[in-house]
Amino acid sequence: MATTTPSAARPRGAARRDALLDAVLRIVAEVGTDAVTHRRVAEVAGLPLASTTYWFESKEHLLTAALERAAERDIERLDDFLSDSAAAIEDPPSIAVDAILGPVEEREQANRGSLLAIYALMLEAARRPALRAINKRWTDAYLDVLERLLALAGSRDARADAAILLAAADGLLVEQLTSSDAAEAAPQLRRLAVALVAA
Repeated sequence: MATTTPSAARPRGAARRDALLDAVLRIVAEVGTDAVTHRRVAEVAGLPLASTTYWFESKEHLLTAALERAAERDIERLDDFLSDSAAAIEDPPSIAVDAILGPVEEREQANRGSLLAIYALMLEAARRPALRAINKRWTDAYLDVLERLLALAGSRDARADAAILLAAADGLLVEQLTSSDAAEAAPQLRRLAVALVAA
C-alpha cells in the first residue's frame, strides 16, 4: 500500500489538490480505478477526508482531474523536450522515439507505476465519456510533435506515420507492462520510424 504524507508536511491550497490527484494516480497504478474512493485518496495523500470532497464532488471528477493532470504534465514535457532537442534536425526518427518514451535516464522501473495508471485511465475513457476529450487532446499533442519530426525526416504522409508510430509504441509499452521478458521498445520503434519514413 502507498505511504502517506507526514502530517507535518501537509500541502495547502492548490498544492493540496495536486497531492490528492497524485494519490489517485498511485491508487490506480497499484490496484486499479475501482479502488478510488474519496476516503482512500485522502488516506494515501495523508490529508483529511474533507479535502477530497472540497475539491472533487465525485469519483468521476477525481478520475477526470487525475488524467488531466497527467496529460498536462506530459504535454509540457513534450513541449520542453522538443524545444531542448538540438538533435531533432540531425536524427528526427530517433528524436521522435525519444519524445514518446522520454529521455533514456527516465526509462526505469519508477515509470512503471505511472504508465500503469495512465493506461488504466485511458481505458476508462471507453466507459467514461468525460475522459475522452482529455485522451484526444493528449493523443493530438503527441501526433503534432511526431508529425513535425517525421516530416523533417522526409515522410510523405507524416500525420499517418505519426499515428502508426504512436499506436505501435502503445502496444509495445503495454506488452512491457504485462510481460517480464518483453523486448526493449526503443530499438523496435526506431526501426519502425525509419521504415515509415522510407516507405
